[in-house]
Amino acid sequence: MRYRLAWLLHPALPSTFRSVLGARLPPPERLCGFQKKTYSKMNNPAIKRIGNHITKSPEDKREYRGLELANGIKVLLISDPTTDKSSAALDVHIGSLSDPPNIAGLSHFCEHMLFLGTKKYPKENEYSQFLSEHAGSSNAFTSGEHTNYYFDVSHEHLEGALDRFAQFFLCPLFDESCKDREVNAVDSEHEKNVMNDAWRLFQLEKATGNPKHPFSKFGTGNKYTLETRPNQEGIDVRQELLKFHSAYYSSNLMAVCVLGRESLDDLTNLVVKLFSEVENKNVPLPEFPEHPFQEEHLKQLYKIVPIKDIRNLYVTFPIPDLQKYYKSNPGHYLGHLIGHEGPGSLLSELKSKGWVNTLVGGQKEGARGFMFFIINVDLTEEGLLHVEDIILHMFQYIQKLRAEGPQEWVFQECKDLNAVAFRFKDKERPRGYTSKIAGILHGCHSF
Repeated sequence: MRYRLAWLLHPALPSTFRSVLGARLPPPERLCGFQKKTYSKMNNPAIKRIGNHITKSPEDKREYRGLELANGIKVLLISDPTTDKSSAALDVHIGSLSDPPNIAGLSHFCEHMLFLGTKKYPKENEYSQFLSEHAGSSNAFTSGEHTNYYFDVSHEHLEGALDRFAQFFLCPLFDESCKDREVNAVDSEHEKNVMNDAWRLFQLEKATGNPKHPFSKFGTGNKYTLETRPNQEGIDVRQELLKFHSAYYSSNLMAVCVLGRESLDDLTNLVVKLFSEVENKNVPLPEFPEHPFQEEHLKQLYKIVPIKDIRNLYVTFPIPDLQKYYKSNPGHYLGHLIGHEGPGSLLSELKSKGWVNTLVGGQKEGARGFMFFIINVDLTEEGLLHVEDIILHMFQYIQKLRAEGPQEWVFQECKDLNAVAFRFKDKERPRGYTSKIAGILHGCHSF
C-alpha cells in the first residue's frame, strides 16, 4: 500500500536568519515600486493618490499606473496597445477564515451568489451573457483571507464588461430564487475536491491544528453546511449572506487591476467612474496573530491513502508571518538552500541513495499573522521504506545551515537569480495577470 505522509514539526526559525535577512527593509516610499514624488491627485477628488513610476522589467512594453481612490480601493492600471483581450479583477481581502462558525462556506457561497444579477442589470445571466457574446470568460475563487473575481473580454468591450462587473460591488441582488441552485453548485464543487489529493492533505492540516482557530474552518462549504444544518437550526442563509456582505464588502478591503488597450488616462477615468461610489465602511482587516499549530499539535506523523498513485513526504514547519520581510524574503533564502539540486545538497544526497525523485522547499501563506515552511518530497518505492532516515537527513541539513548562519553570497545569488527571472519573465495572459496583481495589491504599503 502506498501512503502520502505528513509530518508536522515546530523548530523555531533561527534568530540569525531573522535578524540578518530581516534587516534589509527598504524605505517605505519604495515599496511596490511607487515613489512619493510621483503622487498627484490629477485634480480629481475621487483620487487620493497616484503613482506613475512603477518598477517593471526592461523587456515589459506595457505601461502601468497605481492609484488609491478616495474610498480606499487600491488600483493598478495596465495599458497594453497590443492585447487582444482586456481584463479586470477585484480582490476582497476577506475569505473563509471570516465565515461565521455556524455556516461553513458562507464566503464561498457569497462568491457564487454575487454574480447573479444587480439593480442596474437585474437579469440573472446578464454578465455572463455579455462576456460570452464578446469572446470573454469569468471566474472567481475564495481562499482563507481573499475572495478574487476576474474576467476577460475582447478588447473593444472592456467598458461594457467592467460596468457590469462593478455593479456586483455596488448593488448585488442575491436573488432568493438562485439560492438552491448555487448551494448545489457549491456542493458539486466540494464533491469534486474530495477526489483531489492536495485538497485532502490541506483538510488534514486544518483538522489537526487548534480546532478553535479560524484556520480549522471548512472553507468550501456543502449542502449540509449551507442548507441542511441551517434549516435544522432555523437560520435563513440568505439573510446571513446579506449580513456577511454588508459587514465585510467594504472598499477599504478591495483592490482592483484593469488591463486594456486604452491609455492610462482613459483607464483612470473609467475606474474612477465605476468604482469610486463603492462604500467605504472602514472595516478593520482581520488578523490572526496566534498560530493554529502550537506544541500540543506538533511532532505528529499522519499517513494518508491517496487517490492517485503517488508517494510523497510532506513536512510542515509552523513559522511566524514573514510578510514584513518580503524585500529580503528569508523564506525564499531557506527554500533556495533546502531545495538546491547541486552537489552536496540535500536532494543530491537523498537521490544518491535511491530514495527520492524530487524535493522542494519554501514558505506557504497561511493568513495575516501566521505562515508555514514546507518541504515536499516525491519518494521512490525504496524511499517509502526509509521515511525516518529521510527526515533525519533533513534535520541534519537544517542543523548544518543553522550552524553556518546566513551567508551574504547566498543572499546575493538569490537576488541575482530573481533579477534575471524578473527581467526575462514571459508576458502573462491578461486574466491570470490581473487576478494575481489584484491579490498582491493589498500588501503595497506606499499607497
